Amino acid sequence: MALWVIVGAGYTGGALARRLAAEGHELVATRRTPAAGHDVETTGAPAHAGFPGTIVLDLAQPPERAFPGAIVVCCAPPGAEPALEMQHLIAVGGRRIVYVSSTGVYAPGGGGWVDESWPLAPTTRSGQARLAAERALPSDAVTLRAAGIHGPGRGLVERLRAGTYRIVGDGRAHVSRIHVDDLVETIVRAGLSTATGAFNVADDDPAPIGEVADAVAAQLGLPPPPRVAASTVDPEVAGMLTADRRIANGRIKAELGVVLRYPSWRAVLA
Repeated sequence: MALWVIVGAGYTGGALARRLAAEGHELVATRRTPAAGHDVETTGAPAHAGFPGTIVLDLAQPPERAFPGAIVVCCAPPGAEPALEMQHLIAVGGRRIVYVSSTGVYAPGGGGWVDESWPLAPTTRSGQARLAAERALPSDAVTLRAAGIHGPGRGLVERLRAGTYRIVGDGRAHVSRIHVDDLVETIVRAGLSTATGAFNVADDDPAPIGEVADAVAAQLGLPPPPRVAASTVDPEVAGMLTADRRIANGRIKAELGVVLRYPSWRAVLA
């Protein structure tokens, strides 16, 4: 079994940690600060059922220890100095780096299919930070550009039930998604492969955001969410939800052998 170091044991990193722990891998998970309810440990031994203990690692600072030979997966969002943080990530010492990025690094799509050759011209601060981090990685790293992540406890369902979801714009912009389980599967395959470069991680069914939100609301027995002008919401949110990209996922299938468990957001409604 391989030694894995997960930098950023949040939603995606936590799901990855549970998967790897269940499979018996040696594991070190990290967070920027100690998480409530999780012991801070220096080993991959479970702190309690289903979740490994974590150590504190803030990429804004040089790491206090290295893990030679590890597969290092970075799920942490970039901070104020993405390039410097990637230098610190490299110093963690892994033989393999998997960086979980975002499709926000791409230019708007105009409704077209966006593959890994699409122009890199992010329009949001978060996309710009992701791209700066990507460009600071070594050439043998693998970058996974994830679409909007959904899964248990995260996504449209919770916000619709809470009555807080709004459709930005006219609802016609396509948005791609990926279930957290499929993202974790892709991370594992990428970590164990020799692949390099960037891979889009998305499902097979990008759809207009209005269509998705209305369908989910109907399934829940709720009224359709209201539409709001892009100028009335945070520019970061507006940029993500109006970029109108249909993310092409052919490379993860052809080169990593990924078979999606959730090929469409519609499967979650079934």
